[in-house]
Amino acid sequence: MKFGSLSLFRQDTRPAHSARPRASPSALSHALRLHATGQLTALLCVIVLSTQVDAPTALATWWVALTTSQAVLLIMAHPPTWWQGGAPLRDPLLRHYFSAASALIGGGTWGTLPLVLPSDAPALALATQYAVLGGVTLAGASILSSSRTAFAVFITATLLPLFIQTLADPPPALPHGSLLLGLFVLFALVLNSLLHSTHRRVVRRRSRGATQLEAQQLMLDNAREAIVLTHGHRIQRWNRSFADVMRLPHHAARHRSLRHCLADPEDWQRHARAALEAFDRGTTYQGVTRLRRRDGSDFWAEISGRRIVTGTSRLQAVWVAADISNRLREDARDALAHNQLRKLVEQSSDWYWQTDCEHRLMHIVHHRAGGDERLCRNVGRTWWQFPRSDRSPGLSGTQLREIFEGRQGFRDLRVTVPDGMRPPLHLHLSGTPRLDDHGAFAGYHGTATDVTEQIRSTERIHHLAYHDHLTGLPNRRLLSDRLNQAIAQARRNRERVGIILLDVDDFKRINDLAGHSTGDQILMEIADRLRHAVRSCDSVARLEGDAFVILLPGLDQLQDAEQVAAKVLTALHEPIQRPFPRSPLGASIGIALFPEDADTAAGLLDVADMRMQRAKRRGGQRIEG
Repeated sequence: MKFGSLSLFRQDTRPAHSARPRASPSALSHALRLHATGQLTALLCVIVLSTQVDAPTALATWWVALTTSQAVLLIMAHPPTWWQGGAPLRDPLLRHYFSAASALIGGGTWGTLPLVLPSDAPALALATQYAVLGGVTLAGASILSSSRTAFAVFITATLLPLFIQTLADPPPALPHGSLLLGLFVLFALVLNSLLHSTHRRVVRRRSRGATQLEAQQLMLDNAREAIVLTHGHRIQRWNRSFADVMRLPHHAARHRSLRHCLADPEDWQRHARAALEAFDRGTTYQGVTRLRRRDGSDFWAEISGRRIVTGTSRLQAVWVAADISNRLREDARDALAHNQLRKLVEQSSDWYWQTDCEHRLMHIVHHRAGGDERLCRNVGRTWWQFPRSDRSPGLSGTQLREIFEGRQGFRDLRVTVPDGMRPPLHLHLSGTPRLDDHGAFAGYHGTATDVTEQIRSTERIHHLAYHDHLTGLPNRRLLSDRLNQAIAQARRNRERVGIILLDVDDFKRINDLAGHSTGDQILMEIADRLRHAVRSCDSVARLEGDAFVILLPGLDQLQDAEQVAAKVLTALHEPIQRPFPRSPLGASIGIALFPEDADTAAGLLDVADMRMQRAKRRGGQRIEG
């Protein structure tokens, strides 16, 4: 809150939360002083006149009537609490009539003084009469300056009997008394008019000031912050929020020391010294401290103070305080949650990453002990620039870019990060958008989980499911899939598919003489020779034991398959250096051709197996097709 006009804090300003209006003690005291002055004047007048004229009863009656009328006027102007609740009149018309009636009663009582004196009264008595009524008239011009009508009624009621008496029977000592009295009346009216104009200007100025002060007080009372004005270190003015936050009755804050508002006396000394230094520099002091309410409870508040430059040497300042207890508790909860989350992330093996608003990696942290810098070397790249795995669930680099540019959260997107000559790093990526303090998009942040081992384990399991565990060749299941695909393609292209099924001759004798481990080595050597003896588009598979199958897609004629079979026999017939030097291998081979021999995968394998068995019965080391 800015420090604006501080006229609200004048000493003559009544708070907006004061009680309903009553006759102020100062106004009542002024009325009592006027009443006492009138009584003293009337008593002196009676004493002086009683020595000049012989009319004690008339003078006493006049004095009693004057005293009674003044008492009545005093009660009417300042009613007691039992009459209309002690509040002054509110209706302007009633107040106008009341003012005129009061002027008539008061002036009429003073105006009866000439009627009390005899017509042959001595000159001193007449002079006393003129002096008293003239003084009362001039006093009325000042007292009734707020209403020219009331003063006209008052001066008429006061001087009309004297004017008529002077005009009808001029006193010998003052033969032109009526003319002088008329001039005096004119002077009194002019004086009242001048006083009335001055009074109206003062009233308008006070009214404007009161309206402005009331509006300012209303604005400050509607402020959330507690605002106080201090003289020295004592509170002089305050708003409603201060009384509410400090739990004080509205009247109990006046002259309360700021020292008593702070919970810790040492804080008071520290803040007081720092505030004085700031005030000397002409700056605003700001700080945070604990304030203590009237009931003894404490709360945290953010305070700021500004010195008011006045003509006095006494320090005046405006202080603003805001309760920040809830904010501090929320900040503490956020800090605790942040620390707990940070510790949890530090215990994980994941990477934490952040991108800028253009989705470039700008911050990568790996919390595992020892650190892994493989991903950190890719700062500056975007996630969709990494190659996608073939087994990723359907998202291409373009689709991943659309997700980022659409500023949507995502989970478990698989990304493959190349790692030079080493195997690639497989990650599962999860992220969510980041927003800045103004709610604008600032980039993404999230975690990257290393799933390389899981991916490799899955790939090994998949490989074992479709490959022979000893030779690494495709097994019967994968062979069946490839054979079916080859047959389907051959049907579309009107081509042939060849199957070569071979069985090693006398392999049982090798196992019996050299052992199964030696037999396994020989099987691996056979698999390697078969792979090198066929085309890159052909497939070599191991069915079981020492039986192998060669799939030949896209053949033109049977002779092509027979040439491959002959090449295989030649490759197998070469001696194996280990474990039996100069030990050639033989094999029985059966050939089947699609579509001449069969039109299904199972049919082709059965025909090839039948022909291989026939070759074996004929002594082996031969080809049957």
